Amino acid sequence: MKHIPEPLRSILNTYCHVEWAEQMNSLSTDVNKKDWFYNVKLFKEQLRDAIYHPNFSLKEYEKITNEDFDTKEDLILRLREVWDYSFPGEPL
Repeated sequence: MKHIPEPLRSILNTYCHVEWAEQMNSLSTDVNKKDWFYNVKLFKEQLRDAIYHPNFSLKEYEKITNEDFDTKEDLILRLREVWDYSFPGEPL
């Protein structure tokens, strides 16, 4: 089982942690900033890969976001939401 790679790990922690739920609303804006701290291209690749080929555990995701999922399918739906916030209108 692989671990969630950087920068995906940090972005999920920053924008998807349950204690900072309002951060998700700023994800789309932040991704489009020219001086955003994270590598957008790498983030997009990692997020797409996590959706189509999830290779980390629910526990690992839950550990960094404090969200709780019953199934891998629920996690994939959440990652698709992250995609929609990050890249609105852009197909996977």
